[in-house]
Formats: sequence, C-alpha cells, structure tokens
Amino acid sequence: MLNNFKQTVKKHESDIFLTVIILSIALVSFGAGLLIDFSEDNQSIIIQNPTASIQQSLTNECQISEESNKQNKFIGSVNSNKYHWPDCPWAKKIGEQNRIWFDSEQEAKNAGYVRCGSFEKYYKP
Repeated sequence: MLNNFKQTVKKHESDIFLTVIILSIALVSFGAGLLIDFSEDNQSIIIQNPTASIQQSLTNECQISEESNKQNKFIGSVNSNKYHWPDCPWAKKIGEQNRIWFDSEQEAKNAGYVRCGSFEKYYKP
C-alpha cells in the first residue's frame, strides 16, 4: 500500500507541487490582507434615497448641510454627552434620528454636553 502511494506521488509530483505552491500563495495573501490597518476615519456610506440619481442626492445633501450650518451651530447625540461642529467627522456619524442641534455653545453646555476631543481642530470662526 505504501508503494502504491509512493508511485502515485511520483506520478503526480509536478501537480502536487503546483497545488502546494498555489495554496501557500493563497494563505500568505490572506494573512497579508488581515494585517492591513483599517483607520477609524473611514466613513460609512448611507444610501438614503436609492431611487434618486447620484447628482440629485449630492445636491440635496449639500443644501441640507448648508442650511444646517446657517441655522444651527452645534450638533450632539442623544447617545453621548459630546457636542461637535457640523463639519466634524464624528458629528457626521450621528444618525439623523439621534441628532440634537444647539444654537450656541452655552446652550449645549447647559444641556450637560461637553466639547468633543476634535473640537478645536474643526473650529471655524
């Protein structure tokens, strides 16, 4: 039986070698993919209106953002005690249903909110 196995291996030696090489490359590639550092600044893409065209969606989003910046100065979340500038990446991650808008920094503080860690970075006088 061992002789039959040896003969089969000798007969298909090149195929076995090629298979081992391909599997090794696949495993190394998979491992390298796991080592990639995923940064926290990656923002999720949220499809709000799948029937609208991309251009229309972008136009609507820009208009909403501009109106929000004019009307409301700070944004907070019902799930945290931090307030942000509207342009802060952390503010953009707050879901629409969880947003709280403040007209002034003092209003946010009076509600028990504190500045986010990136507050100074996104300050726009």
